[in-house]
Amino acid sequence: MNELERWIRNILKPERMTTAELAYDHMESQSGECLAVIYQPLDHTKRSHWHDTALIGAFAHAMGEARTVLDVGPGDGWPSLRVADRFQKIVGIDPSPKRVEIQRENARRLGITNVEFLVMNAEEMSFADGAFDGVMAASAIEQCDHPERALAEVARVLRPGGRFAMIFEDFDSYFDGGDGDEELWVQRDEAVPLGEDAGGAREDSGGRQRAPGSIVMYQVRTKIPAHETRYGLFVDTRGLESIRSEAGDEGTATVAFFERLRPHVRRAGVYELDHLTSSTVGPMLAEHGFTNIRHLDHRLTPVLETFGALHEAGELDSHRETFVDECLTLGAAAVDAAGDGPGDFVVAEKRG
Repeated sequence: MNELERWIRNILKPERMTTAELAYDHMESQSGECLAVIYQPLDHTKRSHWHDTALIGAFAHAMGEARTVLDVGPGDGWPSLRVADRFQKIVGIDPSPKRVEIQRENARRLGITNVEFLVMNAEEMSFADGAFDGVMAASAIEQCDHPERALAEVARVLRPGGRFAMIFEDFDSYFDGGDGDEELWVQRDEAVPLGEDAGGAREDSGGRQRAPGSIVMYQVRTKIPAHETRYGLFVDTRGLESIRSEAGDEGTATVAFFERLRPHVRRAGVYELDHLTSSTVGPMLAEHGFTNIRHLDHRLTPVLETFGALHEAGELDSHRETFVDECLTLGAAAVDAAGDGPGDFVVAEKRG
């Protein structure tokens, strides 16, 4: 624990929170409204849309012949809403009421009716044993307080022979050879929970005082052990000017900066996560009854190389009508070629 962390804990006394409470409940769009189809029309000239579509092909192919699929932590509804036409029924679960509200609204706007979104913790699901033919999770399992419990629940609700596919934040491949990193940023929130004396506050549906404000986020990550700690300082509008003038400056993650910010802090929270890695996730899955565990790189380099070559040759327009099928095929091929690892996209089967 560094000097700033000790100061935050001793002076601000942050309350323990989940990732949903500290981060995801305060985002209008987890993706910044950049997702293809969900927020933007598919565009054959955008590299990100090629990649996104290929990932959809990978997830869909990994599910095999599944009819009913569980999506753990869909964020803005991804990948659920993109793969909905492939399956009879998809159920998405998220511990954040705000995320579920957004997921349902996106489904309604897109006219997708075979996807249901529920507020639920992945570590304690209410589904019956073997309720699903397949389970997907995109950067969600490692956001749980106890990832191993979440994987145990995934195994429980997945039928024997069912498929599992997940993308996770692999700390084995992070930090460019370093031991970790730290980051400070400001997240705008139109409904920050504040104290009773907050100027301009209003009550939400739960009776909590809310007013426009921001959350100052300070994050510390280490490679060994694979660990993340994030502090969130809920700041009212009276502190915004000081944040705007300093948050972008180099070296602001200091005790001196937080001392100046302290009068504007109405509440502080913290969460800690033990992250998965390529070397730990396989044995963990095997322990919970998974077999045929294989890894691939979620960046899907062949897709990006294909886009780059077409772009350089000026041939993207000739693929306007075919690029979706091409991307889906490349994503499926990546799953078929998956191997022992490393890789941050994992596919597996529940032992029969």
